[in-house]
Amino acid sequence: MIMKNLDVVNYLNGLFELSNVPFPVQLTYAIKKNHRKLVTEYGDYDDHRKALLSKYNEDKTDPAFIKELNELLAIEVDIDVHKIPETIFESGEFEITPKQLEILEFMIEII
Repeated sequence: MIMKNLDVVNYLNGLFELSNVPFPVQLTYAIKKNHRKLVTEYGDYDDHRKALLSKYNEDKTDPAFIKELNELLAIEVDIDVHKIPETIFESGEFEITPKQLEILEFMIEII
């Protein structure tokens, strides 16, 4: 799946919010698998972000820093997202909030 570094950051933060929610095993497995993949990609992004901070003497308000950070966030990456079938949500065996569903949206395979 092609996504931007900004998406990687947002998806990673979202999955972290779900880390202690008791979901069925298939969903929990997919969350953990995708979390690991996103963490790997985030590491590459974060290394470059830190280099930018160093380059601009930790000045996050420098217009040149902001420009380069936005360029970094806009870079597209390809991540092999572990998909879950939408039918997993039809069982009614577990509760999920609209916010949780929105976080998982990138992982859901519409059948």
